[in-house]
Amino acid sequence: MQKNKLISSVLLPIAVILPILFPLGEATAQNQKKMRPISLLRSKCVKSGIGSARRRKLDVSIGKAVYSSKFSLSPGYRSAALTCKIKPKDRPQNVFQSLNLGFGMRDNNPNSPSIRVQLYLDGKPSEAVMVGPTQVVNLSIDVNNVNNVAIEATCSSSTQYCSRVYFYDADLQRKNSAENKNSAQEQILEMPTNN
Repeated sequence: MQKNKLISSVLLPIAVILPILFPLGEATAQNQKKMRPISLLRSKCVKSGIGSARRRKLDVSIGKAVYSSKFSLSPGYRSAALTCKIKPKDRPQNVFQSLNLGFGMRDNNPNSPSIRVQLYLDGKPSEAVMVGPTQVVNLSIDVNNVNNVAIEATCSSSTQYCSRVYFYDADLQRKNSAENKNSAQEQILEMPTNN
């Protein structure tokens, strides 16, 4: 009898706590799927500026650490930019919540002038940051209700050549599926009715 009480006193709390700590596998898989970021480079992107923008995977040393670069902007004496349309073609509105950027300048160009990295959201200036050799910058930008994102790198010197800015992180984070469902329901509610 005491054995049964002991077992039930141990098992009952475990039975209550386990489902809270470890939700069903299907729900966990759905959360992981919706939260998986998408590379900015998977969207439609175009280059602009006098400098160059290159999509090339390359391991680089920034701040005495190794990063795997996805693309780079090389402004030279002026500027280089990459503009991307992030609103999916088949959707009435953008499905992304934020853009996570990680970038820097390599350690082996210590005499390069610094570069101003300016972000534009739908053509309007947003975040701007100066980055110099060996420096790493990480940004998270809200892109909710944004259709186009531009990243522009401008050399801080008109007489000295600026090195490249290497981007090791350029990922779009999706909105929660509940937010997308709510916005679709709001659109349905706002649709005019013919009376």
